[in-house]
Amino acid sequence: MQITLLGIEKNGVVKVATQGNITAAEINSAGPNPLQTTLGPTWSTMKVLMNMEGTSYIDSSAIGWLIGTSKELKTAGGMLILYGVQPGVKQVLDLLKVGRVVPIVDDESAAIELTQTDEL
Repeated sequence: MQITLLGIEKNGVVKVATQGNITAAEINSAGPNPLQTTLGPTWSTMKVLMNMEGTSYIDSSAIGWLIGTSKELKTAGGMLILYGVQPGVKQVLDLLKVGRVVPIVDDESAAIELTQTDEL
C-alpha cells in the first residue's frame, strides 16, 4: 500500500489516496501509523478524506487499521472519511459493518460535505 498526499484545503481538510492492496504485509502494527508517515506527527488532529479508488483488496489487518485509525483521529479531534471504494472492498466493509465506525461515501464531494456536518 502506498498513501499519497493529494492536497490540503484551506479549511484544513487533508486529501490522501491509497494505491495497491492493504494487507498485514503493508501495515506494521508495531510501527507508526502509515498516515503519520505521510502527514507528520499531527496527523491525528486532521480531517482526512481517503480516496480508495486505487485499492482493490483489503484483508482483516486493513479493516483493523481503518477502524483503529478512525478512532484515533476522533479522539484527537480529527476524522477519517473513505470514498471511491472499489466494489469488492465495499462489499467486505459493508459485510463487516465498518461504515458504523468509519464513514464511507461515494465520492469526494460527498466526503467534503460530510466534514461540514456535526454527524460524526
